[in-house]
Amino acid sequence: MKKVLSVLSLVAAFSAFANEPLELNVSVYLNNELVAADVMQGKSGQLQSITAKDVLMFDVKPTLNDEVVTLTSSLHKFEDGSFIKFAEPVLRVALEKQAVIEIGTESKNIYKVEVIAKKI
Repeated sequence: MKKVLSVLSLVAAFSAFANEPLELNVSVYLNNELVAADVMQGKSGQLQSITAKDVLMFDVKPTLNDEVVTLTSSLHKFEDGSFIKFAEPVLRVALEKQAVIEIGTESKNIYKVEVIAKKI
């Protein structure tokens, strides 16, 4: 009986984090120029997206575990008239701390996404 209660307690605790409302402050840059910014609100585990027209689309699913947010994301760059996925970074960061994804080289485009997650 004790084991069953322990498992139920663990499931209840995980469910509480899974439904935790979060706010994501997202900024998207191309070659250090801000091309899109948004403050998105949703629940932990919910997919959210921001698009910089004809430049970059950033999809992210934040998952809260205690005071750490895991950002499971994908980046899609605009080429030949459509968005093409080119990276799938996963970052772990403390709440209210900035996570930065930067992909590219000086001779080509540098894509950068900054994300700050906080509870609401």
